[in-house]
Amino acid sequence: MNKFLTTILLLTFSLCVRTYGQILSDLTANAKEATDQLEVIYDLDVFQYFNLYDYDTELKQSVFKKTEEYQTKLAELKSAKAEMLKTTYYTSHTEAFSSDTNYDLKRKGFEIDLGWNLGMGTEGARTPKSINGFLFKALPSKQVPEPLFFGTGVNSEKLFLPMTEEAGLEIENDKKNIDVYFFFTPTGKEKTVFKFLNSDSKWYNITHNDLKADKVRIIVAHKSTGKIYLDKTYTYQPPAPKK
Repeated sequence: MNKFLTTILLLTFSLCVRTYGQILSDLTANAKEATDQLEVIYDLDVFQYFNLYDYDTELKQSVFKKTEEYQTKLAELKSAKAEMLKTTYYTSHTEAFSSDTNYDLKRKGFEIDLGWNLGMGTEGARTPKSINGFLFKALPSKQVPEPLFFGTGVNSEKLFLPMTEEAGLEIENDKKNIDVYFFFTPTGKEKTVFKFLNSDSKWYNITHNDLKADKVRIIVAHKSTGKIYLDKTYTYQPPAPKK
């Protein structure tokens, strides 16, 4: 076999191995980390986006909106929004694998906690099926009654992550270094109303208007080595209209 053909075969093999052996950094290199700024961009909030804190009253803002400077900044923000709606972002659920989160041999995977509808102060209330303020209605998570508060309406949200026993064993042996990543492209905002039990033992109806994505790609990976243990994509399917 001549050297040229050997080189071509080696390059082809290397490319195949690289594609099959994808690691976390390959994905994050083609995405941006999601921040609270995305909601500011979506809402076209010129004052917040450009840190225009001097316009701290409705009158000052109203007058500024009539200026050419405001229109220029608004046009720039609209361009940023258009770009945002076609960009892939990611956010993560750190320390998802607690010390008592173990592999389920019957179901073949892990069940992790996403949060409770109970907490100190309503500011910490989290919309069901959301991660770090981003709503993923496609998440196949479930509300499960908390044993310590059974019958009270207090639930924890559980997400099942299917994977092989080999991957599960590696995760069990290094839980503190395993995180869950959520890759998405924003598709809009959605208002959600849910019940939340505050530390004052009172139930509150909480309303959130979260930035959402109709499709979410879940990656379970080692945060240092980048090794991927789960790569699964979910797409939201609206319920069929009632006849």
